[in-house]
This record gives sequence, C-alpha cells and structure tokens, in this order.
Amino acid sequence: MKENNSIKKVGVIGASGYAGEELLRIISGHQGAVLHAVSSRELINKSVQKTYSSLSNLPELAFVSPDDEIFFQCETIFLATPHGFSMNVVQKYLEHDIKIIDLSADFRIKNTTLWRKWYGSEHQAKDILKKSVYGLTELYSEEIKKASLVAVPGCYPTASILGALPLLQSTLETQSINIDAKSGISGAGRPRVESSLSDEMVDDFKAYALEGHRHMPEIMEVLRSASEQEFSLNFLPHLIPTMRGIYATIYIQFSELPQTINLHSMYTSYYQNSAFVSVLDEGSAPSIKAVTFTNNCQLSVIRTSIPNQVVVISSIDNLIKGAAGQAVECFNLMEGFDTTTGLN
Repeated sequence: MKENNSIKKVGVIGASGYAGEELLRIISGHQGAVLHAVSSRELINKSVQKTYSSLSNLPELAFVSPDDEIFFQCETIFLATPHGFSMNVVQKYLEHDIKIIDLSADFRIKNTTLWRKWYGSEHQAKDILKKSVYGLTELYSEEIKKASLVAVPGCYPTASILGALPLLQSTLETQSINIDAKSGISGAGRPRVESSLSDEMVDDFKAYALEGHRHMPEIMEVLRSASEQEFSLNFLPHLIPTMRGIYATIYIQFSELPQTINLHSMYTSYYQNSAFVSVLDEGSAPSIKAVTFTNNCQLSVIRTSIPNQVVVISSIDNLIKGAAGQAVECFNLMEGFDTTTGLN
C-alpha cells in the first residue's frame, strides 16, 4: 500500500481504561497521527502526560469532557467507551465528515434483535448500524478502507474468528464449534481490576458467564456470514491469573474431514499475506507470553482423536490485537497508511 504522508488529527474519547491507555501509547508513536483531544469524565482537566507518565511522546494535553467541542476539530475519533455511548454520539461526528473507530460493542452486531437480547436495550442508531463495517482487517480490509464508521471486534471474537476462518471458508461442512477461551483480568476493565479482581485471581482460574457471554452472538454472526453456513456454537470464557492475553481453544466438528486435507498448509496459505497472523509449525502451540505487548496472533491447528474434528489454538493480546492495535490497523486502512504503521 502506498504510504500516506499527511498527519491526521486524532481524538480519543474514553482514555482512562486499559484499551484507551494502549491507544494513547500507539497513536503517540504513529508517524501519521497526532493526538489532538483526549477525554475522560473521571480525569477532566488533569494532565494526560502526568496521568500516563510511563508513556513517551504524549503531547501536552489535558483531559476534556467527552462532549467537548474540540472533538469536531479531529479527522478521526476513537471511541473506547462502554456499550450504549457510541450509538448516541456518532451521528453528529459523521455529519462533519469525521471518521469513527468504535472499540465498544455498539456497532458490532447487525441483528438488532440479538442486540436487545444480549445487551438489554433497544439499539438507538439502527440506520447508522447498517452502514458500519466490522473491523476485522483480515476479513474486511477493502470495506474498511472505504468506511466512515468501523466497529472494532471484541477481544474474544478476534481470537476465535481468526482461528476458525480458514476452515469455515473452505468447502468443508461445519456441524458445530465449541470455543473454550481464557482471558487475562484486564479484560474486566480497570475499575474492576483495581477494586478487587487483581487480588481475587491470585493463584486462581475460573469460568464465568455460564449463562452466556455477549461475545457469542458476535462470533456466531460473523462466522455464519463469512462461511454462509448454519452450525451450532458454544462459547465459554474463563479468567486466568495474568493481566493480559487471550487463549482460545476452538473445537470444530465437520460432517466429513478427508485425511488428504493438509490443515497446516490450508492455514499458512490463508494467512500468507497477513502482517499480524502467524501459523506455527506443526507440533507447536501458541503462547500468551509470545504475543503480549504486540499486535500479533499466533495459531496452531491439528486433528483431534475424535473423527472429523479439528482443534485450533489462537492467542492474542486482548488490549492490542483484541482492541487498540486492531483499531489502529483500521485507522491505517481508512487513512491510506500501510497496515503496520505504528504497530511494529
């Protein structure tokens, strides 16, 4: 891709969380972007530099309110806010030709009935939802390039979808997918971690959301759309006693899986042009430590002892490839930069 040398004014709304902090770090080192406005309701008027003193290259800015008029001076705004916020504010920015990259769940699920079921409210921007693009760059790069509004995938969906895509876009008939996924505690958010979760999870490991997790319909919708198949899916998340990382073990059952199919070759071919997805050698397993603090995804794929079943293991950093880094990938595509700009 031809490098775009112009500098884009960028705003970040919701910069007090872990993903917001990662966004500030990446953008402050991005040669094609300059931080112009940063918001946090909890930190209004405080210095961004002093709050995140461990980050280098931060400009001299103070946190402002999320509705400050300064955001209308930006060319791109990142929204790292809780669900329910973005859908009520994006219209005013889009009307001013400001591009939006939303890290919340508000524009990920196209089916508004599913949204209401899993998030407990009516979607407030149904017309805009139709125009949003799902921000998985490995699947929708061409659409992202032309988009004004991109919904960055969730962390669990990113690891899960990347793990399953090559098989689901093959000619194989999928019967079921079972995803056993683990996350570092940062996925619960800074307030929860700093209040008690960090202490609770010392030497512990447990499943949660046993009644169903909000990322399941997102995974299902994207995989069914990408594969044009109907299949059953189960998703069970766990917390592990580490700060960051996603480790997803994905069991995919097919009606038939010929022995002649070379799974490793299928995956290496599918991701041969991907800057951030690597398929490990046969017999090797992904590692959380190998991907933390990077925008990389590691994959491995093998047959299981159950006939016609494959297990894919996928590992990412939930705060980077699963949030801020992937958001910057989308920014790069939308603004004409090389996909890897600011991420290496």
